[in-house]
Amino acid sequence: MGDTTVRMLCSDISHMALGYVWRESGVTDKHGFDLVTHIANADVPGQPRIEMNERGPKVLAGEYHFMSGLHHETYAYRARGDKRFVYLAQAQNDWDDALVATDEVGQLTDLAGKRVIVSTAAPCVYGNFRSALAHAGVDVEKVDFDVWKEQGTGVARRAVEAVLAGEASAAAVDVPFDRFATQRGLHVLDLPPMPVIHNTTICSNRDWVRENEELTRAYLRSMIEAIHFFKTRPQETREILQTHLAPLIGIEDPADIAHLQEYWSPALSPKPYPHPLAIWNVYQLDTLKDDRSNFIGPMEIWDTSYLRDVDDSGFIDDLYGGARNAAAPAVNALI
Repeated sequence: MGDTTVRMLCSDISHMALGYVWRESGVTDKHGFDLVTHIANADVPGQPRIEMNERGPKVLAGEYHFMSGLHHETYAYRARGDKRFVYLAQAQNDWDDALVATDEVGQLTDLAGKRVIVSTAAPCVYGNFRSALAHAGVDVEKVDFDVWKEQGTGVARRAVEAVLAGEASAAAVDVPFDRFATQRGLHVLDLPPMPVIHNTTICSNRDWVRENEELTRAYLRSMIEAIHFFKTRPQETREILQTHLAPLIGIEDPADIAHLQEYWSPALSPKPYPHPLAIWNVYQLDTLKDDRSNFIGPMEIWDTSYLRDVDDSGFIDDLYGGARNAAAPAVNALI
């Protein structure tokens, strides 16, 4: 066990595929700390209920040292003069949501006039989904989007079940609920890939980071090792996810967890830098259109210098056996 406790708040259960592996794989012990993870907007045994609007204040108050998420509010805080929020790392730069549908939707343009469930109104999900459909030639104004305000741990399964019950023709869900849906008679429609700041985006209070720079670097090294563990130790990763994630999201079939690990493994970046197109994507989804905050530039809230310190030390290249082996996954340029 480590001699320090680091508390991390995750904005959604979908972040916890990496989060649980990070916490349970032993990588934090190697770097001298224990990792406590809590999930916002979810009723999880052993943790307090944390509402979405409490995330930012709790990080700034020091209740949590790091947060995964908060993709838009940081710009609003900075525009109001509070410059404490900072992004440090980004594990994934491509969108991983899938569209599952009934047989009446044979292609994306068939969605016109149909009800489509979107399990969250977050711009990085709903905004990208609308954008992807528009790029594919769908008249999004003709689609009946049923945007659910509730979230929680089982929302993706409930969305699939609603489609199966005839309450909608399609639903946008995250992995592994694409496989969960196809095993029950639905099919997956291909969506255009999108570069996006998504899932595990590491955010913190800059004042705290400056006071705890070595712990911040240790935390980033553990994140990098958790990603490496996820990629290179698939069976142990699946066992962790089966034990800790599957019961919360409503997955019983180990093959669904195997699908999750196989899908996420190549999507995670060995060097968790943000991609510039992904930053632009998340910025233009929300901040660019808001004249209360769009005078803040897209890069103002990013500081990858601590990650660069870890990278320049050779830590990541040594882990993967060379810089070429630690190259980032390709990001599609469609924005």
